[in-house]
Amino acid sequence: MLKASILYYQKVSFLFSVILILQTVLGCENNLLTRLENFTDITSLEDSEIIRRITETEGLRLCNSDSFLISEDNTTIYELKTTEYLIEIFCFVGAYQGTYQYLFYDANQAEHQIISLSFTIFDERGGSLQIGDTSLLTGYPEFDLDLEVLTVDRKARGLGDCGSYAVYQWQDDSFSLQEYRYKGECDGVYIPVEEYPLIYP
Repeated sequence: MLKASILYYQKVSFLFSVILILQTVLGCENNLLTRLENFTDITSLEDSEIIRRITETEGLRLCNSDSFLISEDNTTIYELKTTEYLIEIFCFVGAYQGTYQYLFYDANQAEHQIISLSFTIFDERGGSLQIGDTSLLTGYPEFDLDLEVLTVDRKARGLGDCGSYAVYQWQDDSFSLQEYRYKGECDGVYIPVEEYPLIYP
């Protein structure tokens, strides 16, 4: 028993010595103890706090409007990791599907950085598809938090026999287009959106 106590005391003393040495080497302002103390202060934010911060941020033009009111009812918040969040805002509904905007909120920044995300899409113009960017997505979005993948099924008409299917991967604080499928013929033939003709890559 005495031998075990001595061994435990030696381990604790060694660990304390290592921390003191690191503290001396790194300096007071960046010492290990301070970093550990700051790390324990990091906590997840409440949805209401995130929405309040978004409301107070100027220049976002939520849903391309100066008067759009964000609330917990029209917002879904995904915690990507502590202090980093993906915010999905339901802007409005059309005849048969909704339109959404996405924000990235980094609470680890001194100014709590909030940015509007953009997405690569293909628009049908003049009978052909043209690549472009948009801050608003129309369709039925689903975000897989574990894989950090966003899929969007957009119907070209209410019958659902044509439209597009997009897959976006979250990486480097933005969404990158991984796959885009498009069925332009509204011919009454129904196939899974995952089997639409591949447009990209």
